[in-house]
Amino acid sequence: MTAFRHTPYDGTALPFTMGLAPCAEEDWIEQDDHMTDHLLQKDRLLTQRPAAVYRTTDGMHTAESELLDLLRKHLPHTFPHLYESDGDIITIKPMGVTYTVADFADAPLALAGRLVQEDFCLIRPRDDGTHELAAACLGFPSSWRLADKIGKPLEAVHGPVPDYKGDLAPRVNRLFTRLPDNQILWRMNWSLDEGNALHRPQPHSHDAWLDTGGDPLDHLSIRTERQTVRRLPQTGLIVFTIKIGLDPLGALAHHRNAAALAQGMHDQLNAMTEAQAAYKGLARARPVILKRLADIASGGLS
Repeated sequence: MTAFRHTPYDGTALPFTMGLAPCAEEDWIEQDDHMTDHLLQKDRLLTQRPAAVYRTTDGMHTAESELLDLLRKHLPHTFPHLYESDGDIITIKPMGVTYTVADFADAPLALAGRLVQEDFCLIRPRDDGTHELAAACLGFPSSWRLADKIGKPLEAVHGPVPDYKGDLAPRVNRLFTRLPDNQILWRMNWSLDEGNALHRPQPHSHDAWLDTGGDPLDHLSIRTERQTVRRLPQTGLIVFTIKIGLDPLGALAHHRNAAALAQGMHDQLNAMTEAQAAYKGLARARPVILKRLADIASGGLS
């Protein structure tokens, strides 16, 4: 993957806001140079620890199948050099991997998750006008466990997010209720993560390096989430996708726009409330990280 493909901390997106923008059909799924590695990791997780990364609820089979059918049409059309579909068979060309759809008749979403780097969440409306997480293939969670959230309303799924139940929850419910069939929206999110693990279900806590006098530039990665939402036209359910990107924080110093990016991240991190910084697992480490970002922004980092 091209390093720093997405830099939402540059001011183009703000944390803890919806920040949605239109997304073209051809941009719904994103491919990068880490495709093979990411798909191998997802297949391994789905094979060895299926309950950790794939969950569904009653009545979801039709929606899962609809999403898989959509992908089987979209991928060969958008990425003909990467995918080939022939009847019940879909092939990922660069990996030489072939899947038979019938083999996943009981779990279509588990096949959908094996085809692309994106994770998938299927969102279903409830009788009270809210929405719930009804099914998901989540290989690369960012500090949450699928088993804890499946079947719950989005207010509970996002319970730890500061201020979600205030302004954001009703806006999200309205969006999912009114989203047209032919519209795709996207947004970006970012955080700082200790290490570079894609599968990160444990809660945010990214400051162990502080106890040994470590440098955040040596220990932290910038974890980006490219998220999209669209409606399945037949079942009417919402598809929420998440694609993870990882860039070493220390590599920011060598970016051609290092000063501007470091200043943007500094400003966003500095503007977070105590609750927001704590949610990100950065409350204790924030002063040290801010100092190192200021060093990059000022050109004082050799």
